[in-house]
Amino acid sequence: MSGHIEKNAIASSFSKAADQYDEYARIQHVLAHELLKLCPKQDKKSVLDLGCGTGYCLPELQKNYPQANITGGDLAPGMLQHAKSHYPQFNYEISDAENLPFENEQFDLIFSSLAVQWCEDFSRVLSEAWRCLKPGGHLVLSNLAEGTLKELKQAWYEVDLHQHVNEFTLGEELLKNISDSDFVKSEVQINTHIDYHPNVRSLTDSLKRIGAHNITQGRAKGLTSPGVIKQFKLAMEKHRSEQGLPARYAVLTCVLQKN
Repeated sequence: MSGHIEKNAIASSFSKAADQYDEYARIQHVLAHELLKLCPKQDKKSVLDLGCGTGYCLPELQKNYPQANITGGDLAPGMLQHAKSHYPQFNYEISDAENLPFENEQFDLIFSSLAVQWCEDFSRVLSEAWRCLKPGGHLVLSNLAEGTLKELKQAWYEVDLHQHVNEFTLGEELLKNISDSDFVKSEVQINTHIDYHPNVRSLTDSLKRIGAHNITQGRAKGLTSPGVIKQFKLAMEKHRSEQGLPARYAVLTCVLQKN
């Protein structure tokens, strides 16, 4: 993510959203299943789901790797508590992707679906993943890039100067981080996915209810006035299509291997 972020705010926001997350995480679940399809077919004995959230992907990873010892790692204690209550058969660990609490060469696979965009330094994420993977191990990861929520951002720019939408890193910079890493690339791409909503409330709720609302330092403090909200809704309507109002996601996906 671009700019300074507050990890305590991130952990708190997602912890509070844990109980309702899966109800609203429609596009997140779709993209998670797409990423699961990219997981290597080879048998894996130790797997980390980094940014596991509610634990949604843990049973799917177990299906892929029935003999694997699977760990769910997340920055948000509330998410891990929720995951543990629903999937007690797995291991759990509070995990900052930029400073992983694991041993060198501990995992055969690190899987991470739409989690590490909440980190400041993607190159550090890659370095930590490389450290914790065994030789021959894989990193299967998706990350949001610049262009995400573009229409939402443009609509707010018409209203005021506050930063209402999280800033994400340029795709070119993410690709350079991968090229500069010690990983061998087997698959890397950036694609755009659009989640359509019938109205502004549905769109903003889909972000707020999963804890993914604005957490940057430049955000407005206090409540937004009804007049400003009305202006924002009118600005957002300019982006309406036949399918509805767009929530755009620019998604980097990569399958990387440690030699």
